Amino acid sequence: TALIYDQPCATELRRQRKRGNAPDPELRVFINEAVCEGCGDCGFKSNCLSVFPVETEFGRKTQIHQSSCNKDYTCVEGDCPAFVTVLPAAKKKEIRDWRLEGSQSPISNLQSLPEPVRKVPENANLYLMGIGGTGVVTINQILATAVLLNGKHINSLDQTGLSQKGGPVVSNLKIMTEPLPVSNKIAKGEADAYIVFDVLSGTTADNLAKANKQRTVAVVS
Repeated sequence: TALIYDQPCATELRRQRKRGNAPDPELRVFINEAVCEGCGDCGFKSNCLSVFPVETEFGRKTQIHQSSCNKDYTCVEGDCPAFVTVLPAAKKKEIRDWRLEGSQSPISNLQSLPEPVRKVPENANLYLMGIGGTGVVTINQILATAVLLNGKHINSLDQTGLSQKGGPVVSNLKIMTEPLPVSNKIAKGEADAYIVFDVLSGTTADNLAKANKQRTVAVVS
């Protein structure tokens, strides 16, 4: 069996762009909802998960989710006049020199900062979720390594999905001061931190069941 593809995997391309190994196009594509008729031809031509329907006062239209867009521009192959391409203006970098401003070095100011007040319990449950390729497992491993280097114990479980299909990825991380014979899966209502890498994954009923309004702190990207 031979698999032949004419373009690289979108998830791998996103990784290469973050590492600076592949060019990141500045051109952005939007859909003018006032012109869009909601036919879905752009989604059919591109087969892209970032092209999804949105309900408006004028009925169902189509929208491009900018945060997850891979910028391969296959959606514009759809037979539609509603597409708008935008080229952002170049950002001006403001360079500040603390020596010219007569202030102290930022590093010297850090020495006078007080120690932070601990607001988390000794034992904590972190629940991370997203889709394939968003770095859920990577962040979970980084946090787990940091916990071990801090002299504590962990219990971890990664449940992965296929990034090509937008499959959900969930990571469970339990932080403990002492090794305890507990399950590595967080039970309902026992998450202390609810870390969301993808909004759609974070709003599913199964994932929301892990949160508790009395104890859970949510961080949503």
